[in-house]
Amino acid sequence: MTQRRIILVLTVLVLAAAVAVAWARDTDEPAPVVTTADSAAATVASAEVGSDVREVAATGTARAYAYSWDTLIEDKAAARELMTEAMQRRYDRSMAGVTTSSRRDHTVVTAEVVDTALVTASTTHARVLVFVNRRTSGNDLDEPMLDLDRVLVTLQHSGGAWKVSELDAL
Repeated sequence: MTQRRIILVLTVLVLAAAVAVAWARDTDEPAPVVTTADSAAATVASAEVGSDVREVAATGTARAYAYSWDTLIEDKAAARELMTEAMQRRYDRSMAGVTTSSRRDHTVVTAEVVDTALVTASTTHARVLVFVNRRTSGNDLDEPMLDLDRVLVTLQHSGGAWKVSELDAL
């Protein structure tokens, strides 16, 4: 009799697990169209999306990375225009320490995007690898410093426009 109960309990647990798995896999949302640049069979949501996200990623990266001590307020405002609200908050926190030191040292940072590569793209999200040369000069440096950066930029389509939602230096 105990063996029958154990078998019955195990059967009920297996059935409950199967129902839970089936329920978890069933979704009303269609899977987004995602592409990877390395896949020969990949397709982008549209050629326009691919072009748009590469352009916004390049411009957003250049604006976020470049600033001058004498136009810092304007430079930060221009960068924030291309960012989501959450990214704006992270950007503001990271730039908070720059204000004092850049004015003291007359720091000027230029950012030249040399190329971009589409990593993934859908109609709502995209990731773009941006290659940017960043040159820093200031009173605290004997000569300008050149950094060759790679930045993985995540974009989100919001309010009818693409916005930078993440900037991850690699």
